Amino acid sequence: MNATGQLEHEVYIEAPQPTVFAFLTDPEKMVKWMGITSELDPREGGIYRVNIDNRHIARGTYQEVRPNDLIVFSFGWEGEGGPVPAGASRVTITLDEAPPGTKVTLVHDGLPEPAVEPHREGWTHYCARLCVAAAGGDPGPDPKRM
Repeated sequence: MNATGQLEHEVYIEAPQPTVFAFLTDPEKMVKWMGITSELDPREGGIYRVNIDNRHIARGTYQEVRPNDLIVFSFGWEGEGGPVPAGASRVTITLDEAPPGTKVTLVHDGLPEPAVEPHREGWTHYCARLCVAAAGGDPGPDPKRM
């Protein structure tokens, strides 16, 4: 597998860094914008596992966590034959103060080239939902789970 692909996505969220950080690390808050269940242990070596729709389950391990500032975890998909095996790529999320809110920069690297665009579409979709949820809104039912 040639895992050289990378994508970057930035969003601005009308919420302070601690609020956004909680939506990225608290299992109950995570499922408000992505997945139906999540198992998150945001510390070095802790599990990152998000069940998107009972068919697609993202899994990895936290590599670095700095509260309200930085989250790095390995990422991939459970099951045989997927384009990115569990833990085979890396997601880095930085949170920068941008009063009155937070600038979120997500970099996903180590992807096989054919997987870059589908993952870009997925992160674009879910980051939009994160913006609504972290700002106190309800992103509604996830059409990707329908």
